[in-house]
Amino acid sequence: MKHYLLLLALSIISHVAQAQRVRPLPVVPVDSASQRICYRGTLATPALPATELYGRTQEWLARQFEDYDAVVKFSDPGRGILMGQAIVRAHGPAQKNQFAREFNLLFRFCFRVQAGTLRYELTDISYPRYTTTSAAVDAGNGLAADGLVGWLRQDEFSRISTTEAQTYRQPVEPELRDYDQYTEKGAPRPRMLQQCQGIQEAMTTLLASLSQELVSPRL
Repeated sequence: MKHYLLLLALSIISHVAQAQRVRPLPVVPVDSASQRICYRGTLATPALPATELYGRTQEWLARQFEDYDAVVKFSDPGRGILMGQAIVRAHGPAQKNQFAREFNLLFRFCFRVQAGTLRYELTDISYPRYTTTSAAVDAGNGLAADGLVGWLRQDEFSRISTTEAQTYRQPVEPELRDYDQYTEKGAPRPRMLQQCQGIQEAMTTLLASLSQELVSPRL
């Protein structure tokens, strides 16, 4: 019994030490348990019954992501649940020695609706991993090669539910926490800060759009 308790204590200490070594990420909210970026909260609409709130959330998904069936993976009107995954375009603002850049983000969402309240979770934020070409590294032929890859990729929204798309997900946190992303003093470098700001803007813009749709839906 003592041996078991000793192993348990050592395991707990090891997990605590590992958590303490996790590098902080600026700007974005991080879940304390998983140490991954997570947007979680509640949107209040006191005047709306659950059925209307659920319907407005569906309308927002259809408008925001165009292909509703490719985005929504599970829906249960009786329980007020909508779950799925989508792609959003992020804009990283210019930083020191870094031009502004745009990049795609995959993420999963879960909406839980009840009368007057919508609870949301945006999690599993990842970079899509696309096929690359040897010509893409060349300034002269890169645009043509990337254009061909983009054409072969076709509609990103139509393929995010496939096994291939799931395999080609790259969570953002390992790259953002790479040691090269920090200075010797532990401060975030401009590239990492740019990425975090882009993620924050993309996710909060989505939530602001959803909130607006719930309060004042478009006709």
